[in-house]
Amino acid sequence: MDDKKKFVASVFEHNIDVTIGELSRQLRQAFGKGVGFVEIKRLREAWLGGTFDRVWDEIFRDEPTWQASAAGAKERGDRRKKLKVRGRRRVDKDKISLAGMRGHLVVYRTPDGFLNSQQFDSRRRAEELVRQLLREGIKADQIGWFRRNELDPALAA
Repeated sequence: MDDKKKFVASVFEHNIDVTIGELSRQLRQAFGKGVGFVEIKRLREAWLGGTFDRVWDEIFRDEPTWQASAAGAKERGDRRKKLKVRGRRRVDKDKISLAGMRGHLVVYRTPDGFLNSQQFDSRRRAEELVRQLLREGIKADQIGWFRRNELDPALAA
């Protein structure tokens, strides 16, 4: 997944005006699967705005789950892409996936209504994301920051 991200970033770095069709064709040749028109457009705007990494994570955060689903590696009962955000209903916009809780979790709602999350080991990086989101016009009440507190199992019980 990181290879695809680096590939797209290098294409934008060398030629930001590459056509969407050409970039998708190059991705299909290199990785066997392209990226949709809307996603490439969002990624180009994010590259110009300096938010490429965050937007990439928003779009492709559930890619490993989708790949496992396509490969048939999911366990019985885990049908289809349950984490795929469809956006038809309000409940679909309120889904986030947590691979494993790291030190700091920032949850925020983008203007399109979808809930997104990013996890960081460093407090400084979480603070930077919150500042960046505020600069982009996301209201403070649409951002939540959670910190993991380690408790001894005996104290938790």
